Amino acid sequence: MDTVRFGVIGLHNHYHAYPMGEYLKRGIPNAKLVAVADERERYAREFAAAYDAEAYYTDYRRLLDRKDIDAVIVTSYTSAHAEHVEACAEAGKHVLLDKPIATTLVDAERIVRAVDRSRVKLLMGYGLHYIPAYLKAKQLIEEGVIGKPVSAIYSIRVPVSFIHEAPDVPTQGWYTDPIKGGGGGFIDHGVHFTDFFRWMFSSEAESVVARIANLTYKDLPVEDYGIAIIRMMSGAICTVESTWHAAEWYGPTASPDRCSLTGTEGEIEFHYQKSPQIEVAGMRAPYNGRYYFDWKGEERYEIAYRAMIEDLVRCIRDGATPSPDARDGYKALEIVLAAYRSHETNQAVYLPL
Repeated sequence: MDTVRFGVIGLHNHYHAYPMGEYLKRGIPNAKLVAVADERERYAREFAAAYDAEAYYTDYRRLLDRKDIDAVIVTSYTSAHAEHVEACAEAGKHVLLDKPIATTLVDAERIVRAVDRSRVKLLMGYGLHYIPAYLKAKQLIEEGVIGKPVSAIYSIRVPVSFIHEAPDVPTQGWYTDPIKGGGGGFIDHGVHFTDFFRWMFSSEAESVVARIANLTYKDLPVEDYGIAIIRMMSGAICTVESTWHAAEWYGPTASPDRCSLTGTEGEIEFHYQKSPQIEVAGMRAPYNGRYYFDWKGEERYEIAYRAMIEDLVRCIRDGATPSPDARDGYKALEIVLAAYRSHETNQAVYLPL
């Protein structure tokens, strides 16, 4: 296959759909945007015009009927993922699936089964796997720079006002719908970090203790705060704090999110929004004392959107297995759902659920 021709289903998570459209418009080798589908006609039409798609539809099945589409970027609201991926798989279309994989393990299993039956490729859209700072941290851990990883914390705080249903709509819409989104401030970013710890520590989760709350925005129908302590099967202990409860003036470049990875012989501190992005302390040169890594421009974050598309294209053309895949999406969601269950039962929850 010389060129992988893409469709987009659902513009609901516009934070991811639009940057991918922009990179496809700029040009990605062996990739081309062909069509977009969204039940909101205006958004589909405007997206197609902005990013040079040939066609737009309000019925996603018309997009899947096209023989000239090879792969689909699914960025619909989360509870629609299972329906959309099943339809893509039945039509023989490969998938780049937005996070979280689903809102329930039942739907996540539907997605895993659909991919297995059809043998299409499915890449989960966990952008942290593609940001140079995080790739560097993974490399350093595998090289043993900090010894055996034993603990970590990932914390992010943004205000709920940063969450918009659409680029031109100031309200939260589906993001705060407990059915469509599956939760609020905790699942929204927290599922990135449960996946991150599985990947970074090369270990599955064993148990979870968590608390979920509305600390600032009391009237939200979903939580604005969540924190979970995860014990990994490797013995490491990881903390995820994911929230929408920051002060109103915070934004993505001002939010005090941070990550610390601690090992038996050192630590890695990093923050993709600040310079330097990574600070490493180890017991051997050049890391004894402090050593710093930094990146400039789009490589600090935005390049992840391009890299995910490039990786799926590579997998399709070379027959490689995507990573992270649907099973990784299932496992990351399982940890998040265990955290909600821990809060509800006021006790530790053991995996698998």
